[in-house]
Amino acid sequence: MQTWPEPNDRTTTMTLRVAIVDDHAIIRVGFRGMLAGDAGIDVIAEGESGEQALQIVRESDPDVLILDISMPGISGVEVTQRMARSKSRTRVVIVTMHSDGPLPKLLMEAGASGFLTKNCSGETLRRAVRTVAAGQRFIDHDIAQRLALAATSGEQSPLDRLTARELGVALMLGRGVRSVDIAERLHISEKTVHTYKSRIYDKLDVETESALTLMLLRYGLLTEA
Repeated sequence: MQTWPEPNDRTTTMTLRVAIVDDHAIIRVGFRGMLAGDAGIDVIAEGESGEQALQIVRESDPDVLILDISMPGISGVEVTQRMARSKSRTRVVIVTMHSDGPLPKLLMEAGASGFLTKNCSGETLRRAVRTVAAGQRFIDHDIAQRLALAATSGEQSPLDRLTARELGVALMLGRGVRSVDIAERLHISEKTVHTYKSRIYDKLDVETESALTLMLLRYGLLTEA
């Protein structure tokens, strides 16, 4: 995790303080470069895991957290839920490689304030940060269009059947995280993890972790890298 010292100049007191958490360094560099185009936005910290995201929020209290979904450790889904439960003032902007499937609706319901794809423009990213910092929601136009079309047509992916917590557990299972480690990271019993696992398998009609991983890959929630 990286943090930077606070600026001393009083003229910067209105600057929006932003943290970026993504397990790919090149993505963090790209977002930092995009935000550098706005003198009123200051990147104060970076991280590469869900645990580091929560640490940054506790210790640095950024105005906005730009957050990936699938990372080592707890997922962006779980981070968003925990922040919502703790009534954190930090606004979450989710960024992901894929905008299809259940993520946009589920994450907004879980407490995220914004949703973007990783191929968004710098202008869109900066506008999203400023919009959510002002207390409003921001959804990329293409994502909003897909959500509207899906609602109209009644289309649903199998993953829409999962709750936010079940999806968070599914993401860890799909990455090969052991049940005992999932229990430790989520502060629940291993028996509860197995209960979640059983529900996930039933809802998705899969029987093995390999089949679960393939489904998560197909819907863009995991990458093969």
